[in-house]
Amino acid sequence: MDTAKETLNKVLHPYYPRDAHLPHYVASTLNVSEAFITLGSSVALTVIISAVLISQARTQLTCKDKSIVIWMLACAGIHMVLEGYFAFNHKNLAGMQTVLADLWREYSHSDSRYLTSDPFTVIMEGITALVDGSVAIVTAYGVLTDSPVRYPAQLITSLMQLYGNVLYMGINLMEGFRYTNPHPFYFYGYFVSMNAIWMVVPAYLIYDACKNIYRGMLIAKQAAIVKKAN
Repeated sequence: MDTAKETLNKVLHPYYPRDAHLPHYVASTLNVSEAFITLGSSVALTVIISAVLISQARTQLTCKDKSIVIWMLACAGIHMVLEGYFAFNHKNLAGMQTVLADLWREYSHSDSRYLTSDPFTVIMEGITALVDGSVAIVTAYGVLTDSPVRYPAQLITSLMQLYGNVLYMGINLMEGFRYTNPHPFYFYGYFVSMNAIWMVVPAYLIYDACKNIYRGMLIAKQAAIVKKAN
């Protein structure tokens, strides 16, 4: 009887693997549409805040610079608020009745590790919330103020994002995507598409930062040679 009850408790949830142990699981109050509207509204608010800050920038910003400010502030919000919430509440997340917990339960269809206190996921997201979020803000500040800190901060943030995402997706790949609902909507729509953004954009920003750091070092070296010659 106890074994049957134990087995029943293991499968009373919609996540993969089907035998994931989630005894504290409670269904979300938000449906898929409401979850996307909530997330979209938060991103829209970030864009508005970014636009206000961009309008007060010390220098004339290019379209690329404006896009980087918006991206970095959006990253900071996602890392510090959403991922920080997960890192702080991971033990009880599956049963919590809050908007952020609902968002995580929805995303967890693509990766149930967010509901099972998976050690790697908790540590990775904790570092992401604390370090990546903070340095993303420094990057946005560097762009807005035309500060030399901009490119080193951009490189650090983007490299950490790319490296963390490679490990995050790679572990799931090596384990046969056992944590992901195989339905195309969750596998491609959530797991692949959402995480691809955190691969492509950081990769470009790493290239951009390295190119500008190299250019700056080259100019500094040439200036030192001219000064020495004089």
